[in-house]
Amino acid sequence: MPHHRTQKTSARQTIMKRIKMSSISLHRPVSAGEIPELGMSKFQPQRPRMRRARFSLSNLSIRNRLTLLIGTLVFGIIAISIWASYRGVREAALEVGRERLLSLTQQLATLSQQSSADLLSKTSIAANDAAIVDFLRSPSAATRPGASAILQQFVPSRDPNSLQVELWKANYSVALVMPDGASPQSADLEPELKQCSVEPFKAVGAIQVLNDIITYTAVTAVIDSTGKPLGYLVRWRRVSPTPDARKRLADLLGSQAALYYGNSQGDVWTDMEKAAPKPPLGLDSTLQVTHYTRDGNSVMALGRPISGTPWFIVVEFPDQVFLTQGNRFLRRMMLIGLVLLVIGLVGAFALSRSITKPLYSLTHAASVISGGDYSYIVNIRRSDELGALASAFNVMVVKARDSQRDLERNVQERTAQLQTANKELEAFSYSVSHDLRAPLRHINGFSQALLEDYADKLDEVGKGYLQDVRGASEQMGHLIDDVLQLARVTRSEMRREVVNLSEMAHSVVAELQKSDAGRTATIDIEEGLWTHGDNRLLRIMLTNLLGNAWKFSSKQELAEIVFGKEQQDGEDAYFVRDNGAGFEMAYVDKLFGAFQRLHGADEFEGTGIGLATVQRVVRRHGGRVWAEGAVDHGATFHFTIPDSREAENGEHSDLAG
Repeated sequence: MPHHRTQKTSARQTIMKRIKMSSISLHRPVSAGEIPELGMSKFQPQRPRMRRARFSLSNLSIRNRLTLLIGTLVFGIIAISIWASYRGVREAALEVGRERLLSLTQQLATLSQQSSADLLSKTSIAANDAAIVDFLRSPSAATRPGASAILQQFVPSRDPNSLQVELWKANYSVALVMPDGASPQSADLEPELKQCSVEPFKAVGAIQVLNDIITYTAVTAVIDSTGKPLGYLVRWRRVSPTPDARKRLADLLGSQAALYYGNSQGDVWTDMEKAAPKPPLGLDSTLQVTHYTRDGNSVMALGRPISGTPWFIVVEFPDQVFLTQGNRFLRRMMLIGLVLLVIGLVGAFALSRSITKPLYSLTHAASVISGGDYSYIVNIRRSDELGALASAFNVMVVKARDSQRDLERNVQERTAQLQTANKELEAFSYSVSHDLRAPLRHINGFSQALLEDYADKLDEVGKGYLQDVRGASEQMGHLIDDVLQLARVTRSEMRREVVNLSEMAHSVVAELQKSDAGRTATIDIEEGLWTHGDNRLLRIMLTNLLGNAWKFSSKQELAEIVFGKEQQDGEDAYFVRDNGAGFEMAYVDKLFGAFQRLHGADEFEGTGIGLATVQRVVRRHGGRVWAEGAVDHGATFHFTIPDSREAENGEHSDLAG
């Protein structure tokens, strides 16, 4: 018996030593230096290329923008006013021109009608002289001198515009031509002669070109006592005014107007000196003022038929004649508009400066106050809205200063309370670490002692009970470890650095494979995944996510686990995907709660703390985490880790990948 008691005592001492050793090893804190380095010294973030800023109205200061907008408005008003005024003046000038054309063409048509009537009247008097009648009744040497004497008044020596005069018989044959030695013209006069065969026995012929001379005829009938034509007196005349007539036309039309005569059928036209092209307008519509281009210049034209003749008269005026005053008005208005624009720009600049200078003072004050200096006061003495805004701003600063003092006082009080709570939490953690673990160690140790020392005294049921006790104590130990880890994740200080998630995932998977060496699985880890965060916390997060994927895919013949990155709603999201047991999406909201489990402990071991720890790590990094899955079709856990260096450094740096 003594020997047996000694063996039991030595066994008990051995167990207690093991318990103490395990307690020491379980509660030895792990320093940050023990976490393996991931080779970040070679990583250097790439700075983005600077892009040249494009010009935009929104990039201008309010002062310049206001000046530009007011200047644009003033310019628009001036331009529209000048254009509207010029259009009015131009239309008025053109209307004056139209009225002048109407008056001139009417006067010239009337003068031409009176001139042709006077010409025919003189010709008719000469044609019906007794000497002419006697000669046509009995042409002979005795009657010829008397007829020649009458026709002498129409020869070129007495009438500069006269070419020659002819006396025709009733049978359309020439009886006499003056001056002597002249030959009858070859033109066909049958239409004019037939026209003179009836009342009023006289007619003006169409304009013709004979030997490069623009001519026309004045024809009257020689009537006998019975009222029948004995013959016809034909006068060939040049279409050219006398010097006196030319002077009167110049006084009437001016130096820039052009006058054209032509036949109504439009075959011959003249400017009264030479042949001219037909005006480019329809002769049937020339009673209205028409605009067209002649010799590259825009002209205003009006035409009229000359009553009692086959002629048509057209008067042309260059548009510039009537627009000269309008153009002068436009130049004056543009000069005045330029002066007004300069005045408007100066006024706009002064106005914008008077508005933006107080705004600049307010902006500067806001910048100073945002830096923590609440003693700065805006000095703007105005009675308008900006003055009221400055007064309200100063009142706000005073209230903000008072609120800051109250806030600092409250922060100090809250900080003291938090420090007290942290100390209490640390005391609780110590109590959990030692006071709760000590009974568990004793339960586990003495259960092992019973199994070893009294195995021959216990039946299989008793041994099973002791194994259950040991399993429960170990499960309770794991639960305590997870709770303490969750508390440390929440309370620990963040130390951000560049982290290679790909290498970290390889390290975690290697540990999982080492702990379960007999298992095979296909692991796919995307290379070059970098982020910026706390190395220790991110490792805890990946350990939980990859550990869950490893655990819940353990019942698959060909387990597959993937870690990578993809785009989710326009941002980079990391994911851990497996083809394991999955879960019902109806219970997805319970996944990240502490002590929440969707699978029984008899299916998969665990404490229900891992995903809650993952969520707290992600939230501490400013990201979010969510899950997708289906029963027996695996699960995918997504998480984001925003790059906090943008907020800390004020610049954007791309992570190397």
